[in-house]
Amino acid sequence: MSEGLALRAFSFGKGVYKKSKNAVLKISEIEAKVKNATNSESWGPTGTILNEIAIATTDVEEAATILHTLWERLREPPSNWRKVIKALVVLEYCIKNGTRRFLEDVRDNLDQIEACHRFQSVDPDTMVDRGQAIRDKSQALVGLLLDADRLAAERSKAAEVRGRLQHGGWGDEWDAGPRPGGRGDGR
Repeated sequence: MSEGLALRAFSFGKGVYKKSKNAVLKISEIEAKVKNATNSESWGPTGTILNEIAIATTDVEEAATILHTLWERLREPPSNWRKVIKALVVLEYCIKNGTRRFLEDVRDNLDQIEACHRFQSVDPDTMVDRGQAIRDKSQALVGLLLDADRLAAERSKAAEVRGRLQHGGWGDEWDAGPRPGGRGDGR
């Protein structure tokens, strides 16, 4: 029990430290979110934070901050490969879920993503090529950005998913009768 309490206290303290540091360094809330989503922890960004970043692309200034922060992350040294792959993940999510203007801004800076085609990072202890995932992801992202039909389909699919999630996972059919396995289906 005391272990759980200590972990919560540490997590709370870490959160307070980060907020204080951001305030002192005058880091905006959206920049802090993007940096958090592209940190070097071993887990990826949450769906909630990805969605908040995509929504922020509706504000011109915040969209510029998001892009600036992501471009910085793409230029991280090989030892920070997690930040680079996560920046590509955030970019992909925002391309599919963000504003058309954000998408066009990304297209205007395609060279930033193409630079990742040459990313090299090999773990010296295990000899695992950490850069391969980045090279693959960046090539897939550039391919998506250059294929207007596929991009339109991906954006449409993302909009459909957002719509379903906004209606409790049942989309426009939420009131179309009993749900399988739910009340009123005879079980």
